[in-house]
Amino acid sequence: MEIKERIIAKAGDLFFQYGIKSVSMDEMAFSLGISKRTIYENFKDKEEILLSLLMDLRDKRRHVFDSLISNTPNVVEIFIKIIEIQQSAPICNAKFFEDIQKYYPHANEFIENDVDKNKESLVKFLQNGIRQGYIREDLNVEVTAFLVEQSSSIYIRATSLEKPPFTFAELFYTMMINFVRGILTEKGIKIIDDYLAQQKEKNRLKNDE
Repeated sequence: MEIKERIIAKAGDLFFQYGIKSVSMDEMAFSLGISKRTIYENFKDKEEILLSLLMDLRDKRRHVFDSLISNTPNVVEIFIKIIEIQQSAPICNAKFFEDIQKYYPHANEFIENDVDKNKESLVKFLQNGIRQGYIREDLNVEVTAFLVEQSSSIYIRATSLEKPPFTFAELFYTMMINFVRGILTEKGIKIIDDYLAQQKEKNRLKNDE
């Protein structure tokens, strides 16, 4: 892994865990086992590292989504796979996004633009689901795409709870399964319900071991 990639990866770990403002360049350098000078030889400042991290996350997310669309037969299966992928994703501290909004205007603008582009892609994705017969024809796809993007804020806010009565994986899973089920036709609901039955059986077998 090249030094720039190492810096971006380590910055992501630290930013997600502690927020951005509280992570110093000295701490980042120490965690990487390099000098602070090496960081500044590759990045102008912390916001440039942050922007590089956000671009990297965006590119990876788009690659996964494009790959799913190319290789998965219907939109319901894609939703299920996205839910499964997200369940194993690292938990992001609410401070991460709070710091971006307060202190890093260029990064905040980047996220807002990315959200707008994601909504465009989601609208097309949902329209394709309607054509496939898995998503309800009466669905307002613009509103639904907006809700999908905004649902992440619930997940982020939950990270600030001191002792939540659930795991974050459970929160995301429950939120998304119920949301997706609500926009599907009977044909789509059958796929989700079959999946839920399979998951229930897997959990039963696991608990019996």
